Amino acid sequence: MSLSQEYESLLKTYSDKIEHSSLRQDAVEYQDLVTKTIEKLLSLKNSIYGDLALFSSNETVEDVSTNSLKLLSIDFYLALLFSRKQMSQLNDPMAKKKMKLKFLEKTIQLFMQFLITLQDYEILDSFLSKKVDSLEDTYNPSLQDLYQQPTHGEDLSGAQMRRQQKIEMFRQSKAINEKLAFIESKYKSNEISSDDDEQLRKLYMKRLQSHSYQAFNEMEQILYEVELLRNFTKSGGDPSTQQPEPPLEKDSDSGKDSSGYTEKLELLNKPLLSKQGKVLRNFTLVDKRTQLQNKVRGYGQYGPTMSVEEFLEKEWEENRVLQGGEGVSNELANEDDLDWQDKETYKARQWDEFKESVPRGSGNTMNRG
Repeated sequence: MSLSQEYESLLKTYSDKIEHSSLRQDAVEYQDLVTKTIEKLLSLKNSIYGDLALFSSNETVEDVSTNSLKLLSIDFYLALLFSRKQMSQLNDPMAKKKMKLKFLEKTIQLFMQFLITLQDYEILDSFLSKKVDSLEDTYNPSLQDLYQQPTHGEDLSGAQMRRQQKIEMFRQSKAINEKLAFIESKYKSNEISSDDDEQLRKLYMKRLQSHSYQAFNEMEQILYEVELLRNFTKSGGDPSTQQPEPPLEKDSDSGKDSSGYTEKLELLNKPLLSKQGKVLRNFTLVDKRTQLQNKVRGYGQYGPTMSVEEFLEKEWEENRVLQGGEGVSNELANEDDLDWQDKETYKARQWDEFKESVPRGSGNTMNRG
């Protein structure tokens, strides 16, 4: 099975057995299916972004193959799956709510990752792109950040501004969905051939744009629930009814627990900067080039952590420096000392006489006569 076929199979599982399931969301069978689907999608994402490296931060949408375009929605479906994840094995209601809050926070991160990916490839339309750029904390937006608010807190026009933005968003979403429905109808009626690369690209692009508005709307609803859960967990509920959270079995290799939850959320491919230059996450500037040069031109081992002077001073303080011993003669040249001058003159004459009497090369002749 190819990568594209495996992805389509997982999306069909989500649509048929999860999104339109007859089971309750807190049912054990339902949650097991959600967890398995999340694991398979994460494994697929690891192949897409890691092993195969189908997408690169320095390419445009024209560089992406038509068959790979559909794979850009993987974060969108991961977010939908995480929004349905629950901890049905926990008995304590407070512990369940805390875990649900963690799942929803990861859902927000994945929705934002999806929107930023589309923005980087210039698939996201200008309306939503401005929304993403206006967020203060890109991967952790608040409910108030989603819609533009008046600059002055005393301004009462905030509700009207919010209403106008929602109307505009509805119009944009409706227009995109109508175009998508038109292209899909042509595709289903075989008016668009599976070999028509240009029309297929239009179809996949419109689906991604439609998913982007759905992601924004889902995110708004989830942020309402996140605020409620945060307030509830902060209040603490009734301590007498709380039970200690049971330890979850950890997978030492992947860092995930038995529920499929992971703090790292594998391959949340967060870049440092967007293509527009906006900071997406905190980072520290490091002169990597200098570090590499030091490794290449260095000694092959770690250098000293202190100077020679500091080392000697430390040795002196710890009484490790040997003192005393044989004195060293320190005869300094003194031009006013006549005896010293005569001595040096005789020494120089003797050396000159020796060089004249012993020609160069007359030393050890190696038994050559």
